[in-house]
Formats: sequence, C-alpha cells, structure tokens
Amino acid sequence: MPASDLKKELIEYIENTNDEELLSLMKEDLIFYGKVKDADITDGLSDEQLKELKVLSEEDEAKDTMTLDEYKKATEQWRTK
Repeated sequence: MPASDLKKELIEYIENTNDEELLSLMKEDLIFYGKVKDADITDGLSDEQLKELKVLSEEDEAKDTMTLDEYKKATEQWRTK
C-alpha cells in the first residue's frame, strides 16, 4: 500500500475515534519511532527487564486459567442468586 493511502486510512481512523487513551498511545509511538531510526520499544529496558520479558513471553498462556466451574466456585461468595 502506498504511503499516501496509508496516511489517509490512518487519518480516517484518528478522526473517527474519541478514545483519548488510544490517541495518546498513537502519539507516543509516532514521536518515539519518528525520532529514532530502527528504534525498538525495548531499547530502554535493562538486562534484567529484558530477561523477565523473555520469560513472560515464553510462559504457558493457560498458566493461570481456570475452568468455568472453578471460577464459579471461587466467586460464589460475591454472586447473588
């Protein structure tokens, strides 16, 4: 897709949202990536933070998942009948 078409599409998305948090995130990314060529969001992380991020990314995504029955039992005291 040509850059001009992509710009038009992005402008349309921006004009059609009132989500201030989303707009703020987009602005931060544009500023960050606009200033630094070949920048990566992890560039400012320490070695320890990078290791933790790697561990978390390799963690089983179902690690803390519970069944519906387990959820109902765990939240039973807060639900009304």
